[in-house]
Amino acid sequence: MERGGEMPDELRHIRKCWMFLINLIYPNVCPCCGSPISWRQYLCDTCIAAITVPAETFCAGCGKPLETCLCGNDLAYDHALVVTSYEEIARKGVISLKAAESLQFGWYCGEVLGKRVLADARLRTYDCIVPVPMARRKKWKRCCNPAEVIAKELASVTRIPMWTDLLLDSGRGAVQHTLTAKQRRENVSHFSARQKDLKGYRILLCDDVLTTGSTLNRCAALLRACGAETVTVAVAASTRLRNSSDITSKNITIKMDDMHKEPISTERKRK
Repeated sequence: MERGGEMPDELRHIRKCWMFLINLIYPNVCPCCGSPISWRQYLCDTCIAAITVPAETFCAGCGKPLETCLCGNDLAYDHALVVTSYEEIARKGVISLKAAESLQFGWYCGEVLGKRVLADARLRTYDCIVPVPMARRKKWKRCCNPAEVIAKELASVTRIPMWTDLLLDSGRGAVQHTLTAKQRRENVSHFSARQKDLKGYRILLCDDVLTTGSTLNRCAALLRACGAETVTVAVAASTRLRNSSDITSKNITIKMDDMHKEPISTERKRK
């Protein structure tokens, strides 16, 4: 199993040293507002305060704001962890991450999610963390996969291994944020999974933004088809649905063509 892995302590120190040295040439700024911040910080205190919301703001089942809960739509995932609402300041942070202008918003959200996982006796015993995949060509063009940035930081905090090759993206889908809700629901067939036995596995599925839930639902269904016992999604931000037509599709069919037969070890031991 290919692992993005947990970040060893020495690598965390290397990152801090790198941030210190880069700060000497390019002073560190908050990715959400552009204000100067210490080289040790990911976001400024003002933006942290602005994006910090009670966990109860979001449904623990689907991850959407309580007033637009999706739990009646037979979701393929079981639970959801959300850092903040996709509004104003958080939106700027997500955009900076997607554009690879700064990874700091992703690091911050991964750290927050990691602390929440460690605080939950059930979640901290999960078997692996899986980021929503991104096609190699698209990842090369963007310079990073935002979901993987968040997932790697989450793995670093929790010491739960990150596996980056369970799910695949063919790259044939359109960019989600350019589509309507209906088109988003139909634009997920380019995600597939390697055919493997995940029976009994409890998985944290990571992404940057939860909108209609179409992408996460598809990926969770693929993991379920491999035998995963529980799938909990962990995202940086969740949007507010504009109307009832934005709700994700109830019907998810996984075909054998969606499963790739490639033998990969599924060792569950952590480092």
